[in-house]
Amino acid sequence: MLNRNEFQLIVFDFFGTLVKNEASEWQQTLSNIAIKQNLPVDGMDFWVEFSRHEVNFRKTRTNMRNPEQSPVFRTYWEAWRDAFVETFKAMSISGDADAAADYSIERLTDQEPFQDSDAVLKSLSLKHDLAVLSNADDRFLHGSIKYNNWDFKFIESSESMEAYKPDPRIFTRFEEKTGIGVSRMIYIGDSVYDDAHGSKLVGMTSILIKRDQETPGRTPPPDSGEMLEPDYTITSLSELPILLNGE
Repeated sequence: MLNRNEFQLIVFDFFGTLVKNEASEWQQTLSNIAIKQNLPVDGMDFWVEFSRHEVNFRKTRTNMRNPEQSPVFRTYWEAWRDAFVETFKAMSISGDADAAADYSIERLTDQEPFQDSDAVLKSLSLKHDLAVLSNADDRFLHGSIKYNNWDFKFIESSESMEAYKPDPRIFTRFEEKTGIGVSRMIYIGDSVYDDAHGSKLVGMTSILIKRDQETPGRTPPPDSGEMLEPDYTITSLSELPILLNGE
């Protein structure tokens, strides 16, 4: 059990941790875009081709050996628009990449919470300050938080921090923004690389949640190199009050 007197802020990843972000939802999004734009493609084929281009963005957006030499920051909207342009070209079809990226953002603003999220957040908020630090654009992160009627002391995104997890800069900039030392924070997320490894790099206490679902959009881990392990691993958010408060 953690000593709650040793930390000041509980920080959550968002998509895949508090709300669902399932591959099936993305497949439906791409199918809907194909229908809305009257594209002569199968929805699943469209999804597969888009994923092939989109993953290149996540592979290259951060130089983890020297984060200061990372490419110029791009939002998800910008990256998805570019991935749609590449997808249309690869499939020899004509489509509206801006509208496709807009719709992809819109679909993320009303993601449903996991069954355990609401009750656990309410329980923890009685004794702790809660925050969100997510790889997301402000538009769909704040939209989804509003949709779920949640309240956090701090809400920051990769867009507002201009860096993507596991880049240590997103965590240190969050530290500067909140005025709370990273050693006084607990970070909870569903990605071994983005969340556990990233938060451990800067000295946060890390809790990995391993749910029974595969979440798209994670940063591909490197083929080699040390991966820092989380301090704790849970399978449900309902385990958090016991781990944090002994309740």
